[in-house]
Amino acid sequence: MKKQKEATYQAIKSVCPNHEDFQVLKVNADERKSIVAILVEGFKANEIELKRQQKDLTAYCKGLLSNWLKKDKRFNGGIVHKSKNPGIRAGQGDPTVKNLRVMLKLTEEKGGSEADMQAIQEAIQARIAELKPKVEHTVDESLIPENLKHLL
Repeated sequence: MKKQKEATYQAIKSVCPNHEDFQVLKVNADERKSIVAILVEGFKANEIELKRQQKDLTAYCKGLLSNWLKKDKRFNGGIVHKSKNPGIRAGQGDPTVKNLRVMLKLTEEKGGSEADMQAIQEAIQARIAELKPKVEHTVDESLIPENLKHLL
């Protein structure tokens, strides 16, 4: 069974055989439809790994294609993809964050004070900060140049 990334790569290469890897690839509407059709058939034939059943395979494959055209260095010109809105989905699965966001929306709708909305927004940010994994950074002093060691 193929991974989605590799299946997408193969589908794109079968539709756009003249594309050179690590060059920016722009697909037109007809090429996009053909690639999506190949991916849909691959999922239906259980040739491509699918972790969760999808209601609309065509819509899923359109998103899958767009995702890999942006992220796969073989199609995006060899650059590392950076999200335009990093952290926009932070706390999405947390019930506290969900309820605080609903509370913020309701407060806005009923014309709540700016101070109330600010307090709710701060509570949301605090909760998201709690959810982020704590990463401890350590520095190996032996690898730091002598002229910078005083900064440790």
